[in-house]
Amino acid sequence: MDVFPSTPRAHRNPVVIARKMALLKAPHMAKLTEFAQRIATERKADVPLFDPASGGVNSKVLLLLESPGPASAKSGLNSLDNDDPTAANGFSAMAEAGLSRRVCLSWNVVPWHLSNREPTPAELRAAVPYLVELLRMLTGLKAVVVLGRPAGTGWTLSGRGHKLKVFNAPHPAPLSINRDRAGRWPQLVDAFRQAAKAID
Repeated sequence: MDVFPSTPRAHRNPVVIARKMALLKAPHMAKLTEFAQRIATERKADVPLFDPASGGVNSKVLLLLESPGPASAKSGLNSLDNDDPTAANGFSAMAEAGLSRRVCLSWNVVPWHLSNREPTPAELRAAVPYLVELLRMLTGLKAVVVLGRPAGTGWTLSGRGHKLKVFNAPHPAPLSINRDRAGRWPQLVDAFRQAAKAID
């Protein structure tokens, strides 16, 4: 079952979401699905699941954002296929850079919903053990694309010592990119392009 859409915002179609939900216990996804569900239980919070349209546990590149957006609550997945402009920007920038989603995994430094606000320092610290645990699970990981300042802070707190190539980029949200699209869009695409080169 091919669940890699060719155009952004594929989660407008509930059939696409249903196909993905059927793969949550596939070999590349089972451990990640259990992990996300455990976080939700421990935090007593809504945690969108990892997207089966990814490399899953075999991923070579981690795309690290700050926290889930409203569209992920709707789909139930942390995905570049969500029906929102942030996901659409990420989808398009990756395509432009030639970075295949089949080797990537998208996640948030704070994996639970925060009601459309930036993570606090306390929330970032609380999320550190989960990111450390995820990094241990991704044994083939070679690179991380850190998207935005809060994700950068979270990475600084938890990502050291893993001998990974790290590429910093603007957050793909319109509020970030449109502040200086002529400068920020190329930075976003270049970070994805550098990550693609790092795993060749």
